[in-house]
Amino acid sequence: MSEHDQDFGHNKENEPEIWDEHRWEEFFKESDKRTDKYIQLLDKYMDHPDRDRIIAEEMGWDHLLDENDDETDEWNDEFIMDDFEEGEGWKELTGYEPTDFDSFENLPLYQKAHEFTVDSIKMVNARFPDRDDESIRTFARNVTIPAAKIAGGFGFGFEPDSIGGNIANCKRGLNAANKVLNALYEIGEKEFLDREIYLDYYERAKEIRDELAIYIVELRERFKRGLP
Repeated sequence: MSEHDQDFGHNKENEPEIWDEHRWEEFFKESDKRTDKYIQLLDKYMDHPDRDRIIAEEMGWDHLLDENDDETDEWNDEFIMDDFEEGEGWKELTGYEPTDFDSFENLPLYQKAHEFTVDSIKMVNARFPDRDDESIRTFARNVTIPAAKIAGGFGFGFEPDSIGGNIANCKRGLNAANKVLNALYEIGEKEFLDREIYLDYYERAKEIRDELAIYIVELRERFKRGLP
């Protein structure tokens, strides 16, 4: 069995292996490490005339060293994947077919998280344009993540062989939602916001966090029902 087959969960009979959320989390963590290394190398060699070949050597992508520029562009695109396209991108790589489920944009939890993200960004830009505070930075860094991960998870679908990726994405969103709540609590303690505004944002953030946690439980139950 090749390393490529192992990476994408194939067993000895070349049948797809059903990954649970923990296998997907391990996969995402390793992917994050490779992505971070790639971004560092890209920044370091951005203006180098032989940039792509150097990066391929550093990343250990020997099979790309003799490929043409079009193919090199393909692997560049693989490592600059927008959060909202993450599920669809990996689904294409693994051969998953699109499901007949409605778009993530119709999912009430996503709609609520997205609306909160938009309002939060506007609030931070309006009220804290020049304030240098770690709690505000933490809030701003993480408030965009829950909606993105819900959407990315939805792209994996709800079938037994892919729902683990859905769950793993949503757990990342849940982790960010908890960071948002903690940051908001600190912002409230420092009295950076009027009490009424603070309570409104905190209650909305908590509602999204709680509903996302319930959503993950429901996905886990669906995964268990789908197992043989």
